[in-house]
Amino acid sequence: MTTTMFDPQSDFAGLHASADTLFGVFRIDRIRVALPLTELREVIPCPPEFSPLPARAPGLVGAVNLRHLVIPVLDLRRLTGIEDATGDQVIVIVAQQGRVFGLIADEIEGVSRVSGDALMRMTVGGDLPSLFSHSFERPDDDAVVSLLDAEAIAALPGMPVVRDTGPRGVPVEAEGVVADASRRTVMLITCGEIGLAMEVDDVHSVIPTLTVRSSPLDGPACRGVVHLHGHAVPAVDPLGLLGLGGMSEGGTLRGVVLALPRGLIVLTVNDVAHIASVPNADVLPLPPLGMPKSEFISGVLQYEGARQYVMVDGDAMRRDAELDALAALGLPLDPRKAAAVTDGPPASEEQPRTVGAQRTHEGRHVVQSVRKFLTYNVGVETATLLSQIGEILPYPREVIPLDSGGVIKGVFTHRRTSVPLLCLPTLLGRYEEINPDTSRVLLVAVERDDGSSSAVGFIVPALHAIEDSVWEESGGENEYSGLSLSNSPLVKIGTEEQGRMMPHIDLHRIAAAELSY
Repeated sequence: MTTTMFDPQSDFAGLHASADTLFGVFRIDRIRVALPLTELREVIPCPPEFSPLPARAPGLVGAVNLRHLVIPVLDLRRLTGIEDATGDQVIVIVAQQGRVFGLIADEIEGVSRVSGDALMRMTVGGDLPSLFSHSFERPDDDAVVSLLDAEAIAALPGMPVVRDTGPRGVPVEAEGVVADASRRTVMLITCGEIGLAMEVDDVHSVIPTLTVRSSPLDGPACRGVVHLHGHAVPAVDPLGLLGLGGMSEGGTLRGVVLALPRGLIVLTVNDVAHIASVPNADVLPLPPLGMPKSEFISGVLQYEGARQYVMVDGDAMRRDAELDALAALGLPLDPRKAAAVTDGPPASEEQPRTVGAQRTHEGRHVVQSVRKFLTYNVGVETATLLSQIGEILPYPREVIPLDSGGVIKGVFTHRRTSVPLLCLPTLLGRYEEINPDTSRVLLVAVERDDGSSSAVGFIVPALHAIEDSVWEESGGENEYSGLSLSNSPLVKIGTEEQGRMMPHIDLHRIAAAELSY
């Protein structure tokens, strides 16, 4: 066998060289193989037995009847000399150039997004047919994945294939390929007893085996972090995010990775069950009662007339300012590497989602709200709206120090931008010892009067968590009349029964005030 780097002139490369491509990855024993999602029709359970066909071909086991279409099925184990499987298996339905056939697999491992230059062309010596054309290294866990050549499989001696007479749901449009607007290709996910469905275009990749590590970001919205692409990426409970309760502790976890404008988040799930092409008409509108009022739920999918899945709106997730701010908090595992977050100011803040108002016994005017806050230590516990924070950085290794003894500790560079480094405890009238090994820098971007954007780095001694608010004090602009903890508005964090009251620090306003001097 010989290996060459990706050849942009090859027949296969013409489809994928210009942009990233989504591949469905599945496992056959210990071998991982993949197909472009443009060729993967759907995945169905393996029946107890196959219907016989009057044909003999290497690996042919028979046929299945799928919606009145007789599909021949091939077992690649028989071609590779692997022993028969003992557990449950699935059939991957392949649709290629108007022909359809099935491949038996042990397990679906999800979707990987691979760039054209990451593909390596493979050739096999001798007279035996080569069943795969390229290979790539899966970015999530460095596993080697072989890219099956559907055309070569269909051309095996004696291999029957059926003409594709049904509609095709094409998840990724390619040159010369028109998607069928009446269908969509979805990934079916299980979270305990609840099933979720997402369009495959909304999925960045899937992590087959997930290890969630504790971090300062831990809280109701964040289960911890996952090490991915050299970063600690926030891991989110999707059931909690959708208002469907929460996932139980323990059990095997997989990760569904979503790409947001400023970073990645990982949804923690129990399993990625299937990838299926479904009619749009099977996605039913939400009932007026019974379902949570979540902006991330777009309907209910009735799959094959049996199990129902909650349809997740990936576009709504990408538009959400709080989720985007959480994605921006992914920290590089190597502090010398820049965070993989786009430049620019943070997304605009949302107004509190108010559900009522009341006055406390001290005459303070408070508004009940549910917003995401980052809590941290400046000598006392304080909170800032998560959407105000562009990035969280380790204390920079290289700083131009300013020994004035004041608020500004120095200047550092971040992604070709010079950033002033301010000590937030000192700014707020607290004089806490700053330990560079444990302190963090909150990067806040503000727009200046001339239309340009500038960033300010605020040093905080320690991070606590990302949590929801219960209520916020609201009394007008003139009540926030200084940079001290005593006259900052209060916010209650946590729950009504076990919440904590703490100062609400407006870092946008502080940064704008400092930059105006």
